[in-house]
Amino acid sequence: MRVALPTAFTRDDTLALKGLAVLLMIMHHVLISDYYDDPSALLKSNILFNRLMVLGKLCVGLFMFVTAYGYSLKNNRSWHYSFSHIKQLLYRYWALLIFFVILGIIAGNQPQSKMVLLNMFGLSSTYSCANWYVYFYIYAMLILPAVVRLIDSCHVKALALSILLCGIAAMLLKTDNQWLNMVRNCIFYTPVLTTGCYLARCRLPFIRHQFNKVELLLMLVILLVAGCFSRDIGGFCTFTVTVPALAFVLSMLFHYNSTQTIKTCLVFLGSLSLYMWFVHTVFFSIMTRSLFQQSSLWPNSIMLIFLLVFFCSLAVSFLLSRAERVIFRIRK
Repeated sequence: MRVALPTAFTRDDTLALKGLAVLLMIMHHVLISDYYDDPSALLKSNILFNRLMVLGKLCVGLFMFVTAYGYSLKNNRSWHYSFSHIKQLLYRYWALLIFFVILGIIAGNQPQSKMVLLNMFGLSSTYSCANWYVYFYIYAMLILPAVVRLIDSCHVKALALSILLCGIAAMLLKTDNQWLNMVRNCIFYTPVLTTGCYLARCRLPFIRHQFNKVELLLMLVILLVAGCFSRDIGGFCTFTVTVPALAFVLSMLFHYNSTQTIKTCLVFLGSLSLYMWFVHTVFFSIMTRSLFQQSSLWPNSIMLIFLLVFFCSLAVSFLLSRAERVIFRIRK
C-alpha cells in the first residue's frame, strides 16, 4: 500500500499531533535536571537523556503549527475571533492558577501580587513551568490575521520573507535580558506559525510521490533523530522544517490499519491537550514541586515519574474537561 501526500490535515490528524505534543512536553519536563533537588540521583550525565530532552521541545513547534493551521482554515478570522480565543485560554489558565497559588501556600510559599500578576500572562513561571506559551499564544492570535492575509496575497514569497527576517532578527536579539528574550522567543517561532498558515492556504501541490510504509517509517526515524539536536541554527528555527515534515509523515502513517489504535489514543489525548499542558506543570514548578518531590511517594525513577505525572494529569484533565462541558450546558 502506497500513500499520497494529504491535501489537508483532518481534525483527527491535528488532534493526534496535539496528543504527540503532550507526550513530548511531559517527557521534556521530566528530563530537566533543574526540577529536582538531587538531580544526580536521577539524571546522571546521560547523553541519551539529554538528547531526549531536546527532542521533547518539538512539542512547542507542534502546538504552534496546529494552532496556525487550524486558525487559517476558519471562516471567521477577525480580530474579534482572536480576542475571544485569547479570553477563553486566559480564563481556563487563571482558574487553575488560583489552584496553583493555593498549593504554593500549602507548600510554604507566600504569594506576592507582582509575581502572581506576571504569572497570569506567562511573563513569569514560578507557578507553572510551561506558562511562557501563554504570552506566545496571545502574540500568535494577534498576528495571525495579518499573516493569513499576507500568505493569501504573496504566497511563498511571504513564507520565505518570514523565515529570513525572523531568523536574522532572532540572531541579533540573543541577550541575557529577560524581556528581550521574550520578544526573541516570539520572533524566533513566528516562521512555524507562517508555515502552518501557508500549508493550510496553499498546500504542497508540487509533491506527487506516493510513499510506502517503509519509506514513511524511515523518514519518521530521521525526523526524530534530527529533533534530538539543536532547534536553533544561527537564529533560524529548525521546527519550521521538522514539524511540518513530521506532521505529513504521521498523517500518512495513520492511513494504515496497524496504526489506528495509536491514532485513537493520541486523538483522545489531544482533545485534553489544553488542560494537560496546564495541569502537568504543577509537579515541576518552583512554588509547588516540593509538595511532591519531598514526599516518600515520589519515585526515584525517570520512567515512574513520567507515568505518575502523565496519568495524574490525564485524570485531572479529563475531570476538568467534563466539568467545563457541564458548566457550558448550564450557561446555555
